[in-house]
Amino acid sequence: MGLAVYVENQVHEQRYAGVEVGSSLQRLVAASDRERHHLVSRIDSYGDTMINLIQLPQLTAELDEIAGRNPELRADVQALGALIEEATRARGYLWISGD
Repeated sequence: MGLAVYVENQVHEQRYAGVEVGSSLQRLVAASDRERHHLVSRIDSYGDTMINLIQLPQLTAELDEIAGRNPELRADVQALGALIEEATRARGYLWISGD
């Protein structure tokens, strides 16, 4: 099934981001490096991962670095970037559910 990505606000109202975003995130996780990408590389493919408001800027930086090394993943980074902005405006977080 892959990764399911949700944006949650501070009162835990959830919005599913769609299959395409989950696929984008899977490609980004596969391209990540554990030494450089502490958040992205540790997204659990089989469990749940929450990235909170404080961690979202670090996630953005890691995704940008991945896109810099892998230009073919820029569209994937842009898709996630829009969700990060939405979660930040909602003072919430990203909830990622693995298989």
